[in-house]
Amino acid sequence: MFQKLLLSIVLFCAISVVAFFLVIKVIDFNEYKPKIHKAIKDSTGYEVAIKGDVALSLSPVGITVFDVELSNPNFKPEIPFATLGSFAIALEIAPLFYKEIKVKYIEIDRLHVNIEKIKEGKFNFDLALSKGASEKKTKETKTSQESNATLSSEMPFPLVNINKVKFSKAHIAYHDHVLGSKILAENVAIDVHDIQYDRAKQTKLQALVFKADVLIEKASYEHFTLQGFSMDANMKDANIVMENLAYTFLEGDFQGSGSLDLSGKNPKLALKQKVDSLKLSELTKVFWKKPFLEGAANGELKLACSLGDIATFKNTLNGFVHADGKNITLKGYDIDAIALSLKDPQNLNIVQLINGNLGIAEGGASVLQHVAVHTDLGYGEIKLSDVALSSAKHRIAAKGALQIVEEKLLDVTLAILDAKGCASFEQTLVGSFKKPALKVDETTINTIANVALSLFGKTKKVVAETPKETVNCIPFYEGVVKHPEIK
Repeated sequence: MFQKLLLSIVLFCAISVVAFFLVIKVIDFNEYKPKIHKAIKDSTGYEVAIKGDVALSLSPVGITVFDVELSNPNFKPEIPFATLGSFAIALEIAPLFYKEIKVKYIEIDRLHVNIEKIKEGKFNFDLALSKGASEKKTKETKTSQESNATLSSEMPFPLVNINKVKFSKAHIAYHDHVLGSKILAENVAIDVHDIQYDRAKQTKLQALVFKADVLIEKASYEHFTLQGFSMDANMKDANIVMENLAYTFLEGDFQGSGSLDLSGKNPKLALKQKVDSLKLSELTKVFWKKPFLEGAANGELKLACSLGDIATFKNTLNGFVHADGKNITLKGYDIDAIALSLKDPQNLNIVQLINGNLGIAEGGASVLQHVAVHTDLGYGEIKLSDVALSSAKHRIAAKGALQIVEEKLLDVTLAILDAKGCASFEQTLVGSFKKPALKVDETTINTIANVALSLFGKTKKVVAETPKETVNCIPFYEGVVKHPEIK
Protein backbone atom coordinates (compact mmCIF):
# COMPACT_ATOMS: atom_id res chain seq x y z
CA MET A 1 0.00 0.00 0.00
CA PHE A 2 2.84 2.37 0.94
CA GLN A 3 4.68 1.61 -2.29
CA LYS A 4 1.58 2.47 -4.35
CA LEU A 5 1.19 5.76 -2.43
CA LEU A 6 4.84 6.65 -2.97
CA LEU A 7 4.61 5.78 -6.65
CA SER A 8 1.49 7.93 -7.02
CA ILE A 9 3.25 10.92 -5.41
CA VAL A 10 6.27 10.51 -7.67
CA LEU A 11 4.09 10.25 -10.78
CA PHE A 12 2.08 13.32 -9.72
CA CYS A 13 5.25 15.37 -9.22
CA ALA A 14 6.68 14.21 -12.53
CA ILE A 15 3.49 15.00 -14.44
CA SER A 16 3.29 18.42 -12.69
CA VAL A 17 6.86 19.29 -13.66
CA VAL A 18 6.29 18.19 -17.27
CA ALA A 19 3.05 20.16 -17.43
CA PHE A 20 4.83 23.22 -16.00
CA PHE A 21 7.52 23.09 -18.66
CA LEU A 22 4.97 22.51 -21.42
CA VAL A 23 3.01 25.57 -20.32
CA ILE A 24 6.18 27.65 -20.16
CA LYS A 25 7.25 26.34 -23.56
CA VAL A 26 4.12 27.48 -25.32
CA ILE A 27 4.28 31.00 -23.86
CA ASP A 28 5.49 33.56 -26.39
CA PHE A 29 7.89 35.70 -24.37
CA ASN A 30 8.24 38.11 -27.31
CA GLU A 31 4.88 39.58 -26.29
CA TYR A 32 6.53 40.83 -23.09
CA LYS A 33 9.36 42.71 -24.80
CA PRO A 34 7.67 46.15 -24.51
CA LYS A 35 7.20 45.58 -20.76
CA ILE A 36 10.86 44.54 -20.44
CA HIS A 37 11.94 47.67 -22.31
CA LYS A 38 9.87 49.88 -20.01
CA ALA A 39 11.05 48.14 -16.83
CA ILE A 40 14.73 48.60 -17.77
CA LYS A 41 14.16 52.21 -18.82
CA ASP A 42 12.41 53.00 -15.51
CA SER A 43 15.11 51.37 -13.38
CA THR A 44 18.26 52.47 -15.26
CA GLY A 45 17.31 55.34 -17.55
CA TYR A 46 18.74 53.64 -20.62
CA GLU A 47 16.81 52.73 -23.73
CA VAL A 48 16.89 48.98 -24.43
CA ALA A 49 15.67 47.45 -27.67
CA ILE A 50 15.35 43.67 -28.01
CA LYS A 51 15.24 43.25 -31.78
CA GLY A 52 15.62 39.49 -31.81
CA ASP A 53 13.68 36.65 -30.23
CA VAL A 54 13.33 35.74 -26.57
CA ALA A 55 13.69 31.97 -26.33
CA LEU A 56 13.34 29.48 -23.47
CA SER A 57 15.49 26.38 -23.06
CA LEU A 58 14.67 23.39 -20.87
CA SER A 59 18.03 21.66 -20.79
CA PRO A 60 19.47 23.50 -19.03
CA VAL A 61 16.60 25.64 -17.79
CA GLY A 62 17.22 29.16 -18.99
CA ILE A 63 16.37 31.99 -21.30
CA THR A 64 18.20 33.54 -24.25
CA VAL A 65 17.69 37.00 -25.68
CA PHE A 66 18.95 37.80 -29.17
CA ASP A 67 20.02 41.08 -30.81
CA VAL A 68 19.92 43.65 -28.00
CA GLU A 69 20.77 47.36 -28.31
CA LEU A 70 21.49 49.77 -25.46
CA SER A 71 21.43 53.54 -26.03
CA ASN A 72 21.50 56.77 -24.07
CA PRO A 73 18.29 58.78 -24.62
CA ASN A 74 20.18 62.01 -23.81
CA PHE A 75 23.08 61.50 -26.25
CA LYS A 76 22.58 60.32 -29.82
CA PRO A 77 19.68 58.00 -28.97
CA GLU A 78 19.61 56.73 -32.55
CA ILE A 79 23.12 55.26 -32.13
CA PRO A 80 23.48 52.51 -29.50
CA PHE A 81 26.68 52.60 -27.47
CA ALA A 82 26.42 48.86 -26.74
CA THR A 83 24.97 45.90 -28.65
CA LEU A 84 24.64 42.22 -27.82
CA GLY A 85 24.42 39.38 -30.30
CA SER A 86 22.87 37.21 -27.60
CA PHE A 87 22.49 37.05 -23.83
CA ALA A 88 21.84 33.67 -22.22
CA ILE A 89 21.25 32.75 -18.59
CA ALA A 90 20.70 29.25 -17.17
CA LEU A 91 19.45 28.40 -13.66
CA GLU A 92 19.78 25.39 -11.42
CA ILE A 93 16.33 24.08 -10.41
CA ALA A 94 16.96 22.38 -7.06
CA PRO A 95 18.15 25.49 -5.14
CA LEU A 96 14.88 27.31 -5.99
CA PHE A 97 13.04 25.06 -3.51
CA TYR A 98 15.31 26.43 -0.77
CA LYS A 99 14.76 30.08 -1.76
CA GLU A 100 18.18 30.28 -3.41
CA ILE A 101 18.98 31.39 -6.93
CA LYS A 102 21.96 29.66 -8.46
CA VAL A 103 22.95 30.72 -11.94
CA LYS A 104 24.63 27.93 -13.81
CA TYR A 105 26.11 30.29 -16.35
CA ILE A 106 25.73 33.64 -18.08
CA GLU A 107 26.91 33.79 -21.67
CA ILE A 108 27.27 37.03 -23.62
CA ASP A 109 28.09 36.70 -27.29
CA ARG A 110 29.26 39.45 -29.67
CA LEU A 111 29.23 42.28 -27.16
CA HIS A 112 30.19 45.50 -28.95
CA VAL A 113 30.83 48.51 -26.73
CA ASN A 114 31.69 51.94 -28.12
CA ILE A 115 32.71 54.40 -25.38
CA GLU A 116 33.28 58.05 -26.26
CA LYS A 117 34.59 60.87 -24.12
CA ILE A 118 33.11 64.01 -25.61
CA LYS A 119 34.48 67.55 -25.48
CA GLU A 120 32.44 68.50 -22.40
CA GLY A 121 34.37 65.87 -20.43
CA LYS A 122 31.41 63.49 -20.23
CA PHE A 123 30.96 60.04 -21.70
CA ASN A 124 28.40 58.93 -24.24
CA PHE A 125 26.78 56.67 -21.63
CA ASP A 126 26.29 59.54 -19.13
CA LEU A 127 22.58 60.17 -18.66
CA ALA A 128 23.23 63.88 -17.94
CA LEU A 129 20.12 64.32 -15.82
CA SER A 130 18.80 67.79 -15.21
CA LYS A 131 18.74 69.11 -11.66
CA GLY A 132 15.03 68.42 -11.21
CA ALA A 133 15.26 64.98 -12.72
CA SER A 134 18.34 64.23 -10.65
CA GLU A 135 16.59 65.23 -7.41
CA LYS A 136 13.57 63.14 -8.39
CA LYS A 137 15.80 60.18 -9.21
CA THR A 138 17.62 60.53 -5.87
CA LYS A 139 14.31 60.65 -3.99
CA GLU A 140 13.03 57.57 -5.85
CA THR A 141 16.28 55.72 -5.12
CA LYS A 142 16.11 56.59 -1.43
CA THR A 143 12.47 55.44 -1.23
CA SER A 144 13.36 52.23 -3.04
CA GLN A 145 16.28 51.54 -0.69
CA GLU A 146 14.08 52.11 2.37
CA SER A 147 11.44 49.81 0.91
CA ASN A 148 14.01 47.13 0.16
CA ALA A 149 15.46 47.41 3.66
CA THR A 150 12.00 46.91 5.17
CA LEU A 151 11.30 44.01 2.86
CA SER A 152 14.63 42.35 3.64
CA SER A 153 13.93 42.61 7.36
CA GLU A 154 10.57 40.90 6.89
CA MET A 155 11.78 38.09 4.61
CA PRO A 156 15.30 37.08 3.57
CA PHE A 157 16.12 37.92 -0.03
CA PRO A 158 17.48 34.87 -1.87
CA LEU A 159 21.24 34.86 -2.35
CA VAL A 160 22.23 34.87 -6.00
CA ASN A 161 25.20 32.63 -6.82
CA ILE A 162 26.78 32.71 -10.27
CA ASN A 163 29.06 29.85 -11.22
CA LYS A 164 30.29 31.06 -14.59
CA VAL A 165 30.26 34.16 -16.81
CA LYS A 166 31.51 33.94 -20.37
CA PHE A 167 32.11 36.63 -22.99
CA SER A 168 32.88 35.63 -26.57
CA LYS A 169 33.73 37.62 -29.72
CA ALA A 170 33.56 40.93 -27.85
CA HIS A 171 34.80 44.24 -29.31
CA ILE A 172 35.52 47.24 -27.11
CA ALA A 173 36.35 50.69 -28.49
CA TYR A 174 37.25 53.86 -26.57
CA HIS A 175 37.58 57.25 -28.25
CA ASP A 176 38.74 60.26 -26.25
CA HIS A 177 37.68 63.32 -28.26
CA VAL A 178 39.43 65.60 -25.75
CA LEU A 179 42.90 64.05 -26.24
CA GLY A 180 42.20 62.65 -29.70
CA SER A 181 43.26 59.14 -28.68
CA LYS A 182 41.68 55.78 -29.51
CA ILE A 183 41.88 52.36 -27.86
CA LEU A 184 40.48 49.25 -29.53
CA ALA A 185 40.27 45.63 -28.33
CA GLU A 186 39.11 43.11 -30.93
CA ASN A 187 37.76 39.59 -30.60
CA VAL A 188 37.91 39.41 -26.80
CA ALA A 189 37.06 36.13 -25.05
CA ILE A 190 36.78 36.01 -21.24
CA ASP A 191 35.74 32.92 -19.31
CA VAL A 192 35.20 33.64 -15.60
CA HIS A 193 34.58 30.54 -13.49
CA ASP A 194 34.77 29.14 -9.95
CA ILE A 195 33.09 32.33 -8.73
CA GLN A 196 32.66 32.67 -4.97
CA TYR A 197 31.60 35.47 -2.67
CA ASP A 198 32.78 35.61 0.95
CA ARG A 199 30.47 37.99 2.83
CA ALA A 200 32.79 37.94 5.86
CA LYS A 201 35.28 40.16 3.99
CA GLN A 202 35.30 43.94 4.55
CA THR A 203 34.79 45.13 0.98
CA LYS A 204 33.00 43.73 -2.06
CA LEU A 205 36.23 43.36 -4.04
CA GLN A 206 37.94 41.52 -1.20
CA ALA A 207 34.94 39.22 -0.92
CA LEU A 208 34.98 38.28 -4.60
CA VAL A 209 36.96 35.20 -5.63
CA PHE A 210 37.18 33.81 -9.16
CA LYS A 211 39.38 32.31 -11.87
CA ALA A 212 39.44 33.54 -15.44
CA ASP A 213 40.90 32.73 -18.84
CA VAL A 214 41.42 35.77 -21.07
CA LEU A 215 42.15 35.95 -24.80
CA ILE A 216 42.42 39.15 -26.88
CA GLU A 217 43.17 38.74 -30.56
CA LYS A 218 44.28 42.34 -31.07
CA ALA A 219 44.52 45.53 -29.01
CA SER A 220 45.71 48.88 -30.35
CA TYR A 221 46.46 52.34 -28.98
CA GLU A 222 47.57 55.00 -31.45
CA HIS A 223 50.67 53.51 -33.16
CA PHE A 224 51.03 50.61 -30.71
CA THR A 225 49.54 47.20 -31.49
CA LEU A 226 49.45 44.17 -29.22
CA GLN A 227 48.43 40.78 -30.59
CA GLY A 228 47.64 37.33 -29.23
CA PHE A 229 47.20 38.41 -25.60
CA SER A 230 46.41 35.53 -23.24
CA MET A 231 46.57 34.90 -19.50
CA ASP A 232 45.20 32.90 -16.60
CA ALA A 233 43.90 35.11 -13.80
CA ASN A 234 43.06 34.43 -10.16
CA MET A 235 41.16 36.99 -8.10
CA LYS A 236 41.41 36.90 -4.28
CA ASP A 237 41.49 39.61 -1.60
CA ALA A 238 41.06 42.31 -4.27
CA ASN A 239 44.24 41.19 -6.01
CA ILE A 240 44.31 39.71 -9.52
CA VAL A 241 47.30 37.44 -10.07
CA MET A 242 48.12 36.94 -13.75
CA GLU A 243 49.94 33.77 -14.78
CA ASN A 244 51.02 32.56 -18.22
CA LEU A 245 50.83 36.15 -19.41
CA ALA A 246 51.83 36.17 -23.07
CA TYR A 247 51.46 38.49 -26.06
CA THR A 248 53.24 39.73 -29.17
CA PHE A 249 54.39 43.36 -29.28
CA LEU A 250 56.59 44.92 -31.97
CA GLU A 251 56.86 41.39 -33.39
CA GLY A 252 58.60 40.27 -30.19
CA ASP A 253 57.30 37.51 -27.94
CA PHE A 254 56.57 38.60 -24.35
CA GLN A 255 56.02 36.00 -21.63
CA GLY A 256 55.79 36.24 -17.87
CA SER A 257 53.44 37.10 -15.04
CA GLY A 258 51.87 40.07 -13.32
CA SER A 259 49.43 41.30 -10.72
CA LEU A 260 46.81 44.02 -10.34
CA ASP A 261 46.13 45.14 -6.77
CA LEU A 262 42.67 46.75 -6.45
CA SER A 263 42.61 47.08 -2.66
CA GLY A 264 43.82 50.69 -2.47
CA LYS A 265 42.67 54.04 -3.78
CA ASN A 266 44.71 53.67 -6.96
CA PRO A 267 45.19 50.25 -8.62
CA LYS A 268 48.76 48.97 -8.55
CA LEU A 269 50.13 47.08 -11.54
CA ALA A 270 53.22 44.85 -11.48
CA LEU A 271 54.74 43.05 -14.49
CA LYS A 272 57.61 40.60 -14.88
CA GLN A 273 58.35 39.74 -18.50
CA LYS A 274 60.95 38.16 -20.73
CA VAL A 275 61.21 39.33 -24.33
CA ASP A 276 62.37 37.20 -27.23
CA SER A 277 63.27 38.49 -30.71
CA LEU A 278 62.02 42.06 -30.40
CA LYS A 279 62.22 43.55 -33.90
CA LEU A 280 64.20 46.79 -33.68
CA SER A 281 62.96 48.02 -37.06
CA GLU A 282 59.40 48.04 -35.67
CA LEU A 283 60.58 49.66 -32.44
CA THR A 284 62.30 52.56 -34.20
CA LYS A 285 59.42 52.94 -36.65
CA VAL A 286 56.91 53.36 -33.80
CA PHE A 287 58.96 55.71 -31.63
CA TRP A 288 60.99 57.65 -34.22
CA LYS A 289 58.89 57.18 -37.40
CA LYS A 290 61.91 55.73 -39.19
CA PRO A 291 63.18 52.11 -39.21
CA PHE A 292 66.86 52.99 -38.90
CA LEU A 293 67.77 49.80 -36.97
CA GLU A 294 67.66 46.30 -38.43
CA GLY A 295 67.96 43.25 -36.21
CA ALA A 296 66.49 41.74 -33.07
CA ALA A 297 67.07 42.00 -29.33
CA ASN A 298 66.20 39.91 -26.32
CA GLY A 299 65.38 41.40 -22.99
CA GLU A 300 63.75 41.34 -19.61
CA LEU A 301 61.71 43.79 -17.58
CA LYS A 302 60.32 44.06 -14.08
CA LEU A 303 58.08 47.08 -13.56
CA ALA A 304 55.54 48.26 -11.00
CA CYS A 305 53.45 51.42 -10.81
CA SER A 306 50.23 52.94 -9.54
CA LEU A 307 47.58 53.56 -12.18
CA GLY A 308 45.96 56.97 -12.40
CA ASP A 309 46.96 60.15 -14.18
CA ILE A 310 50.28 60.61 -15.98
CA ALA A 311 51.92 62.27 -12.95
CA THR A 312 50.97 59.35 -10.67
CA PHE A 313 52.29 56.85 -13.21
CA LYS A 314 55.65 58.63 -13.63
CA ASN A 315 56.20 59.18 -9.90
CA THR A 316 55.46 55.59 -8.92
CA LEU A 317 57.11 53.73 -11.82
CA ASN A 318 59.94 51.53 -10.55
CA GLY A 319 61.90 48.44 -11.56
CA PHE A 320 64.27 47.79 -14.45
CA VAL A 321 64.37 47.28 -18.21
CA HIS A 322 67.11 45.29 -19.92
CA ALA A 323 67.70 44.71 -23.64
CA ASP A 324 70.61 43.07 -25.44
CA GLY A 325 71.26 42.66 -29.15
CA LYS A 326 74.14 41.67 -31.43
CA ASN A 327 74.99 42.30 -35.08
CA ILE A 328 72.48 45.11 -35.45
CA THR A 329 72.53 47.22 -38.58
CA LEU A 330 72.37 50.99 -38.17
CA LYS A 331 71.04 52.28 -41.51
CA GLY A 332 71.93 55.72 -42.85
CA TYR A 333 74.71 56.50 -40.35
CA ASP A 334 78.34 55.52 -39.98
CA ILE A 335 78.94 55.17 -36.25
CA ASP A 336 82.73 55.16 -36.64
CA ALA A 337 82.59 58.40 -38.66
CA ILE A 338 80.39 59.91 -35.95
CA ALA A 339 82.89 58.85 -33.26
CA LEU A 340 85.77 60.44 -35.18
CA SER A 341 83.75 63.63 -35.69
CA LEU A 342 82.98 63.83 -31.98
CA LYS A 343 86.70 63.70 -31.23
CA ASP A 344 87.21 66.73 -33.47
CA PRO A 345 85.35 69.59 -31.71
CA GLN A 346 85.26 71.67 -34.89
CA ASN A 347 83.04 69.13 -36.62
CA LEU A 348 80.36 67.87 -34.28
CA ASN A 349 79.02 67.77 -30.73
CA ILE A 350 76.36 65.69 -29.02
CA VAL A 351 73.67 68.36 -29.30
CA GLN A 352 74.15 68.48 -33.07
CA LEU A 353 74.02 64.70 -33.09
CA ILE A 354 70.67 64.66 -31.25
CA ASN A 355 69.24 67.41 -33.44
CA GLY A 356 70.15 65.48 -36.58
CA ASN A 357 72.88 67.83 -37.80
CA LEU A 358 75.34 65.05 -38.52
CA GLY A 359 77.12 66.61 -41.49
CA ILE A 360 79.86 64.32 -42.72
CA ALA A 361 78.58 61.52 -40.44
CA GLU A 362 75.43 61.05 -42.53
CA GLY A 363 75.16 58.29 -45.08
CA GLY A 364 76.44 54.76 -45.18
CA ALA A 365 75.64 52.14 -42.58
CA SER A 366 77.14 50.46 -39.55
CA VAL A 367 77.05 47.03 -38.00
CA LEU A 368 76.79 47.31 -34.24
CA GLN A 369 78.51 44.23 -32.88
CA HIS A 370 76.85 44.51 -29.48
CA VAL A 371 74.23 46.85 -28.00
CA ALA A 372 73.22 46.69 -24.33
CA VAL A 373 70.67 48.83 -22.52
CA HIS A 374 70.00 48.34 -18.82
CA THR A 375 68.05 51.04 -17.01
CA ASP A 376 66.84 51.17 -13.41
CA LEU A 377 63.66 53.11 -12.70
CA GLY A 378 62.49 54.72 -9.48
CA TYR A 379 61.54 58.01 -7.84
CA GLY A 380 60.66 59.56 -11.18
CA GLU A 381 64.08 58.84 -12.68
CA ILE A 382 65.53 56.48 -15.27
CA LYS A 383 69.13 55.66 -14.41
CA LEU A 384 71.42 54.59 -17.27
CA SER A 385 73.07 51.71 -15.42
CA ASP A 386 74.61 49.86 -18.38
CA VAL A 387 74.11 51.58 -21.74
CA ALA A 388 76.76 50.95 -24.39
CA LEU A 389 77.46 49.78 -27.93
CA SER A 390 80.42 48.56 -29.93
CA SER A 391 81.05 49.04 -33.63
CA ALA A 392 83.87 47.81 -35.86
CA LYS A 393 86.36 50.33 -34.38
CA HIS A 394 84.79 52.03 -31.38
CA ARG A 395 83.05 51.41 -28.09
CA ILE A 396 80.67 54.11 -26.82
CA ALA A 397 78.90 54.26 -23.46
CA ALA A 398 76.51 56.57 -21.66
CA LYS A 399 75.93 57.39 -17.99
CA GLY A 400 73.56 59.64 -16.08
CA ALA A 401 69.82 59.73 -15.56
CA LEU A 402 66.59 61.04 -17.06
CA GLN A 403 64.08 62.87 -14.87
CA ILE A 404 60.80 61.74 -16.46
CA VAL A 405 58.44 63.87 -14.33
CA GLU A 406 59.97 67.20 -15.36
CA GLU A 407 61.54 65.70 -18.51
CA LYS A 408 65.09 66.78 -17.72
CA LEU A 409 68.54 65.38 -18.48
CA LEU A 410 70.55 64.78 -15.31
CA ASP A 411 74.19 64.94 -16.41
CA VAL A 412 73.88 62.43 -19.22
CA THR A 413 77.46 61.80 -20.31
CA LEU A 414 78.42 60.20 -23.62
CA ALA A 415 81.96 58.78 -23.79
CA ILE A 416 84.15 57.15 -26.41
CA LEU A 417 86.15 54.44 -24.68
CA ASP A 418 89.55 52.89 -25.05
CA ALA A 419 90.33 49.21 -24.56
CA LYS A 420 90.54 49.69 -20.76
CA GLY A 421 87.08 51.28 -20.55
CA CYS A 422 88.50 54.74 -19.90
CA ALA A 423 87.01 57.75 -21.68
CA SER A 424 89.22 59.12 -24.47
CA PHE A 425 86.47 61.65 -25.21
CA GLU A 426 83.32 62.64 -23.32
CA GLN A 427 80.61 65.30 -23.35
CA THR A 428 77.82 65.86 -20.84
CA LEU A 429 74.26 66.88 -21.63
CA VAL A 430 71.89 68.85 -19.41
CA GLY A 431 68.64 70.71 -20.01
CA SER A 432 65.28 69.34 -21.08
CA PHE A 433 64.35 66.50 -23.40
CA LYS A 434 63.18 68.99 -26.03
CA LYS A 435 66.11 71.41 -25.64
CA PRO A 436 69.28 69.56 -24.61
CA ALA A 437 72.45 71.55 -24.04
CA LEU A 438 76.11 70.86 -23.38
CA LYS A 439 77.13 71.19 -19.77
CA VAL A 440 79.39 74.24 -19.45
CA ASP A 441 82.78 73.25 -18.06
CA GLU A 442 86.38 74.07 -18.95
CA THR A 443 86.51 71.55 -21.78
CA THR A 444 83.31 72.86 -23.31
CA ILE A 445 84.52 76.47 -23.13
CA ASN A 446 87.78 75.54 -24.89
CA THR A 447 85.82 73.63 -27.55
CA ILE A 448 83.55 76.60 -28.25
CA ALA A 449 86.57 78.93 -28.41
CA ASN A 450 88.34 76.65 -30.89
CA VAL A 451 85.28 76.56 -33.15
CA ALA A 452 84.92 80.36 -32.95
CA LEU A 453 88.56 80.89 -33.92
CA SER A 454 88.24 78.49 -36.82
CA LEU A 455 85.37 80.59 -38.20
CA PHE A 456 87.77 83.54 -38.46
CA GLY A 457 90.38 81.49 -40.25
CA LYS A 458 92.63 81.04 -37.24
CA THR A 459 93.88 77.51 -36.77
CA LYS A 460 95.72 78.09 -33.49
CA LYS A 461 93.81 76.57 -30.62
CA VAL A 462 93.24 78.29 -27.30
CA VAL A 463 94.32 75.15 -25.46
CA ALA A 464 96.49 72.60 -27.14
CA GLU A 465 94.60 69.39 -27.79
CA THR A 466 96.46 66.36 -26.47
CA PRO A 467 95.24 62.82 -26.29
CA LYS A 468 93.54 62.14 -22.99
CA GLU A 469 95.86 60.25 -20.65
CA THR A 470 94.24 56.94 -19.76
CA VAL A 471 97.13 55.01 -18.21
CA ASN A 472 96.04 55.44 -14.61
CA CYS A 473 92.46 56.51 -15.21
CA ILE A 474 89.33 55.30 -13.45
CA PRO A 475 87.32 53.30 -15.99
CA PHE A 476 84.27 55.12 -17.25
CA TYR A 477 82.53 51.87 -18.21
CA GLU A 478 82.77 48.29 -16.88
CA GLY A 479 79.62 46.75 -18.32
CA VAL A 480 78.83 43.78 -20.55
CA VAL A 481 79.84 45.34 -23.89
CA LYS A 482 83.43 44.47 -24.75
CA HIS A 483 85.86 46.54 -26.77
CA PRO A 484 85.97 45.61 -30.49
CA GLU A 485 88.91 43.59 -31.76
CA ILE A 486 90.40 45.88 -34.39
CA LYS A 487 92.23 43.99 -37.11
